[in-house]
Amino acid sequence: MPVSEGSPVTREQVRRAAQTVLDHPGADEVEVVVAASSTGVTRYAGSHIIQNISRNEVRAFVRVAHGNRVATTTTNQLDRPHMIAAAASALEAAKASPEDPDFPGFARPREVGTPAAAGRWDERTASASPRQRAEAVNLILRASGGASSAGIYETGSHSFGVVSSQGVDCWDAYTRCVTTCLLDNGEATGWGDDSSHAAGEVDVEAVARRAARKADAGRNADDAQPGTYEVVLEPSAVATMIEHLSYSGFGAKQMIEKESFLAARAGESVGAPSVTVTDDVWHPKSVGIGFDFEGAPRRRVPVIDSGTATGPVTDLRTARLLDSESTGHSSGSAEYGPYAANVVLEAGGDSPEDLIGGVDDGLLVTRFHYVNILDRTQTLLTGMTRDGLFRIRHGEIGGAVRNFRFAQSVLEALADVTGVGSDVGSFAPEYGSFGSTVAPTLRVGAFRFVSATSH
Repeated sequence: MPVSEGSPVTREQVRRAAQTVLDHPGADEVEVVVAASSTGVTRYAGSHIIQNISRNEVRAFVRVAHGNRVATTTTNQLDRPHMIAAAASALEAAKASPEDPDFPGFARPREVGTPAAAGRWDERTASASPRQRAEAVNLILRASGGASSAGIYETGSHSFGVVSSQGVDCWDAYTRCVTTCLLDNGEATGWGDDSSHAAGEVDVEAVARRAARKADAGRNADDAQPGTYEVVLEPSAVATMIEHLSYSGFGAKQMIEKESFLAARAGESVGAPSVTVTDDVWHPKSVGIGFDFEGAPRRRVPVIDSGTATGPVTDLRTARLLDSESTGHSSGSAEYGPYAANVVLEAGGDSPEDLIGGVDDGLLVTRFHYVNILDRTQTLLTGMTRDGLFRIRHGEIGGAVRNFRFAQSVLEALADVTGVGSDVGSFAPEYGSFGSTVAPTLRVGAFRFVSATSH
């Protein structure tokens, strides 16, 4: 089946909806962005399926320019009356808005280029039924070894289109499968998760077995003193860390307003030479679309290249302010600005076993939880370890340790990276449903834990 026929909204549906308003009277420029999704989530807890949810959504964002006054109206109906009403509302709001001297105009294909599809569509995932999701959960429960387990199995399809009076006409769609397993054996918890654009690439039994191993190894956890430790961070922990780093300042608007570490450190060394962090929807494990919410092609952008801060992701507005070109990272919001949706910390050449084997006295961290940004420009985060914290002694994984709270600058951690794993995991974003994070295991020479917990 062609992608467009099985997606939540087809290319032709987007075109028909947009064509009703592209020549709206009184508007100088009109742009229509349509975002649609169809998701199904099966939840389980106490080793039983407790809920099955299906959700279908569609939104059209009608953006109208009247001179350099711009406004957007949203509707969840694509029929002619609702689209015309949305355009009229946007035009009225634009006329009442202050002039925007930095408005760059809407994207023009001859200037930004024509985007390609990212190719992250899998029909099996798009058509997954509640029964198929339940069967996947049953595999998780059987592989959990009898311990109490909880989590989700989610499948979904998402489609996006941008059509404008300037000639932009692009469309793409992707699918995603996400599974999580939190296992509790009464003494300790363990965690496993996996994500891909294709359900067939998500090994739910391996996820459950990993969670069971973590929980079994977590029994009889010892107390440990907070302090600075050498650590091996597994991919889930690394993904959380770099996703928050991207929130802290990968966007050009944050840099221009000096709310990003890039404002002061662009061109400087901010990480070890082995560390490269990009926004790259074209990475094989990334999940997303090939253009942004202005219809500009998404480019691979090295934000940190071999340890050096090299620059932000941009949209048309910030590219104009920086006298550069859009990298295809518009969020659709002038207030928020461009953002990195597909963050990748590139893999290295070390196996996880080699990374652990090089640590004489340290900690193995499964994942982080309840993470918050304390200082954006210093990239300072705080949060908790969870579901598997273990001693490393003389290159071997030892006993479990009770969880710590950490306070750590991400850039300081990246500057102290002494090994990058060859393994990578793909993770759905912690906030929202758009994009992905790809991360390997990292060995970090010093990581600061500020307090211990009782569990």
